[in-house]
Amino acid sequence: MNQLRQALLHINVSMPIKISQIEFISCIKGDTFEKKWVNHIKAFIHETPISLIHAIILDGFFSFKELYEASIKWDSGGYSNEETNEWIKEMYFLSVGKAHELGIDRFI
Repeated sequence: MNQLRQALLHINVSMPIKISQIEFISCIKGDTFEKKWVNHIKAFIHETPISLIHAIILDGFFSFKELYEASIKWDSGGYSNEETNEWIKEMYFLSVGKAHELGIDRFI
């Protein structure tokens, strides 16, 4: 079982409708914005351990940039935990060469 499927199994168990891997990736990549998936995306950002999110990105399902943009688009109410949001933001800025804008260029 791939790591994204593992994360989605955890999310889908508590939802009345199930999101598929294809639908989920489409939401994160910005190809889809259906209100019925809002809670799924929020749950992923809020409940999935950072190490698992990192592994999913390294597996190539989506990029740090796509996840960062999705976290803003899907979680405009600030539901997600601060630690994960901050990590997503930092990884995005590192991945696009803008670490200095956040003052995290010391990690490079």
